[in-house]
Amino acid sequence: MSPLVEDSDGAPIIGFELMSKYHSGDLVVWIHDLKIEKTGIVLEVFTERLSNRRFPYAKIYVMGDDQHENILLSSLRNISKIKD
Repeated sequence: MSPLVEDSDGAPIIGFELMSKYHSGDLVVWIHDLKIEKTGIVLEVFTERLSNRRFPYAKIYVMGDDQHENILLSSLRNISKIKD
């Protein structure tokens, strides 16, 4: 089990270890609405507070839709990394 990481307000960051696996420019896929596989490019990795915890998200440019979505990092699969 990974050590507990907290933000400056003391809220635990759930899934902090995922934040080092994704970088701006990475090409990723995820399942949308339980049936559609979407592809996109990571623009930014950040945490978002939900209740008394923080979770890691990525702002993704969705290819083919010309829009941005915030996706939970645990939902993503990296298919091409910009850097190691």
